[in-house]
Parts: sequence; C-alpha cells; structure tokens
Amino acid sequence: QIMRAAVELAGYSLSESDDLRKAIAKKQKEALLKHQEKFVKGAVERGIPREVAEAIFHDWEEFARYGFNKSHAAVYGVIAVQTAYLKARYPVEYMTALLSAYKHDTDNVALYVEDCRALGIEVRPPDVNYSQIDFSIEDEEPKPRVGGQESRAKTGGIVAAQSKIQNQKSAIRFGLAAIKNVGEGAVQVILNARAQGGRFRSLDDFCQRVDLRHVGKRALECLIKVGALDAFGERGELLDGLDQMINASAAHFRAQEAGQLTLFGGTGEAAGFSGVRLAKGKAVISQREKLKWEKELLGLYVSDHPLQAVIDKIGDRITHYSSQLTEELNGQAVTLVGVVTNIRPHLT
Repeated sequence: QIMRAAVELAGYSLSESDDLRKAIAKKQKEALLKHQEKFVKGAVERGIPREVAEAIFHDWEEFARYGFNKSHAAVYGVIAVQTAYLKARYPVEYMTALLSAYKHDTDNVALYVEDCRALGIEVRPPDVNYSQIDFSIEDEEPKPRVGGQESRAKTGGIVAAQSKIQNQKSAIRFGLAAIKNVGEGAVQVILNARAQGGRFRSLDDFCQRVDLRHVGKRALECLIKVGALDAFGERGELLDGLDQMINASAAHFRAQEAGQLTLFGGTGEAAGFSGVRLAKGKAVISQREKLKWEKELLGLYVSDHPLQAVIDKIGDRITHYSSQLTEELNGQAVTLVGVVTNIRPHLT
C-alpha cells in the first residue's frame, strides 16, 4: 500500500517505491531522510500541500513500528479461517493437498498422517497399481493386498457426523514421489506405462511395460522396500531379483527399439523378454526389518506398527505422542511409549 501511494502521490517508479518500503521497514534513518525530501517534493509538484505530504510521510514512519506485525497477523488470520473451514467441511481433500505439499518432508508427512487417522481417514500404503505422484483420493475400495494391519492411532478432537459419513468410502493413497530416493521422473515412467495398459497384472507384465532403465536401481529398490510392489511377491524375493528385473526389462526394450520380430512376425510384447524368475523363499525379511525400511523411507509405519501386538494393553496408559510434545507441556508429566532400537554398552 505504501508503494502504491508513493507512485500515485509523488510520482515514484515501482523500483523507487520498493526502496522506500525497505527504508521504512528496516528504519534506515539516512535513507528515510532522502526519501522524505523526494516524496514531499514530488507530492507538491502534483498539487498536494507541503504540510499534508509531510504528515503522510510521518504517518508512514510511525506505521513501521507495527505495520509488519499487523500485516502478518491479518494474512495469517485469513489463512487460519480458510484452512479451518476446508479441514472441517472437506477433510479428505484438505489433508490430501496438505500431504502433497509436504511430501518431501517425512517429519511433517508422519504428523499429518496421524492427524488423518485421528479424523478417521484411512491412509493407504504406496502401490504401483494405485498411487499417483502426489497423495491422491481413492473413493473405491481397491483389491486386497499383502500387508499387515494399520497402526492404531489415538483419536482426539471432535469429528462432525457429516465428515464421518463423507469419509466412509474415501481414503488417501500414499504418493510415490513421497518415498525417499524416488524422483518424480522415475514415478512418471511408471504412471505413463500404467496409463497406456491399465494396472500391472504381474511382475513380468510390470517389467515389460515399464522401462526400468529410466526408473533406476535405487528408486526401484526403495519402491520394493516400502511395499509398493508387494502385489508381485515378497519384498526379500523382489530385492534378490532386482538385477534380474532390470536386466530383463532392459533387454526387452532394447529388442523393441531394434525392431526385433517375434516368431510369428510383428514386434510382439514378449520380444526380447526372457521373464523374471524369483527365488522363492530364498530371503525372508523380518517384519521388524520391513517396518524399519518404511520408517526410514516414508517417515512412518504403514503396513504395521512395532507396538501393534501390545497396544491393547498399554494404549490407555499413553497420554501423548512425541509429535504432541510442545513448549506448552514443558515441566508437565507425560507418558510415552517407545521401542528400543539399539543398545550400546559403555565401558568405564
């Protein structure tokens, strides 16, 4: 507003008015004196009495004492009301957008997923057959998939009956780009293949339709570790067959690029594809290891929770989650629950 007034009243250019704004905001005394002289002179030339121009500039100097705080209080107040309305009336849509905006910040993702669960909104794990780049809304119940129970969240707050009805059929699906070490470029390769031929029917179908050379070994490994390919096999078997998957896919696409013909003529889907043979039961990954990977790559547990087996016995004794510990609780007694992940002996 100050910039606009300087342009209209004293003939400032936009860049000059920005210099004036900075001088007022940062209380730069020498710069303010120069601008006062320039502003008053320009205003008088446009027919504004000198005393009026000087009074306006004096008001601007006073405004610097509270203008920054007032402007921020106003804009944050508006945002708070708008987001509170959206969260109350459109909780699934709002939380989906919020999770997508913070998809690269695992701490915030974990916090907002817990908030979703407290609101009664299911957050489904990543899956190459259902997930998008960002978090997305699923209105229909997808087919059953391999995996344990969701972690039980402590409910809190009042949820409107309207929201509960709305959320009965809607869930949020984890976005593939929210997985650490999985870039949007790699995800787009998978989504393009899925858009052309529908959901992947098997591991061989996945390797024939997705050019894994463009996905990358590290990204594919992380997708397997968080369970995004659970529909095609056990995570340990998939990790053991990682190189085989990439090599088979690469050979298939090289054959297609070279125009290799099938036995009956034409470039069939199976041209150059030898298939992927996973070593069944060779590598059994413990549930604890799977949960460790999920926590590391997603920021939270999605397929199960380390405390799921005992939560019925200890749930009533928990007063807070770690994400709820704020400065307001400083000095108060709280009860948390945790898991021992490492023991380090000290010799004295």
